[in-house]
Amino acid sequence: MQMDSVRWMVDLAVRAGVQRIVLNGSFVTDIMEPNDVDCVLLIGGGYPADAIAEAGLRAGLPFLDIAFARQPDFDEFIGEVFAEDRFGTSKGMIEVIP
Repeated sequence: MQMDSVRWMVDLAVRAGVQRIVLNGSFVTDIMEPNDVDCVLLIGGGYPADAIAEAGLRAGLPFLDIAFARQPDFDEFIGEVFAEDRFGTSKGMIEVIP
């Protein structure tokens, strides 16, 4: 079910003009049934290219926790927020390239 939501999000993100998509959380681990998918979407100057797709992203999708960020904040997400858990242990992330 989480993967279906990721697919819908990627489609909407591409249509909206998102530049990069990075996933994190239990979804990118070997847990058989992850709780959710943490996502950060890099938006730029031309965002949104499609207002309807952007509205779909902002409305949210099941199992997804989506953050929208411009470059400096996006770098902080992938360099700090997504890089370590609350105990300071390094963790993985996946960049989705549509």
